[in-house]
This record gives sequence, C-alpha cells and structure tokens, in this order.
Amino acid sequence: MTNAAQYFELAHAEETDGNESAALLLYLSSFCDSFNSASKDYPCGTVAKIRSLQNRLSLSDLQLLSLVHSYGPLSDAESQKLLSYSIYGCVTGIKAVLADHAFG
Repeated sequence: MTNAAQYFELAHAEETDGNESAALLLYLSSFCDSFNSASKDYPCGTVAKIRSLQNRLSLSDLQLLSLVHSYGPLSDAESQKLLSYSIYGCVTGIKAVLADHAFG
C-alpha cells in the first residue's frame, strides 16, 4: 500500500469520526504524496474529498492552499498549483506543472 493510500485511509477514518480538520490535512497529505511518488494514478477522489471538506469548514481557496506542504520532490508552490488546477479541472495546468518537474 502506498503512502498516499495510507493517508487516504487515515483521513477517511478521521472524517468518519467527525474530525474534519484532521481529515482535511490527511487528505492533503494523500494528494501531495500521490504526485510526489510520480504515481500514474490521478487522485480525483482525494480532490473531491478536499473540496467537500473545504466547503464544510468554510475555507477560502487561499486558506486551503496555505495548508499544502509537499515534503517531497515537488515544492509547496508546485503542489499548491496542482491542487488549484485539480479543483478547477485544468488538465493543461496539471500537465504543465508535472512537465516542468523531472522525476528521477
């Protein structure tokens, strides 16, 4: 099981227990790890969970993006762009960020 999948499971458990803030942070970790691991699996389910919790917690896009910390090959700024592009369905933007970063 990948780190992204483990983060997702933990997030789901926190969400189920009503700990929305903790769940959001874990979903963000899952999102970032899915790109940092150069996985070919796009985290669309994770993005939907993030967006839902963002709305339930009444966070603006800027507040949400300030919570993104990559801890991997991608920078925080790149991960923030990926999340923003993912939320708004900008596939071209996602591909551009990933093309600018060489995974080695």
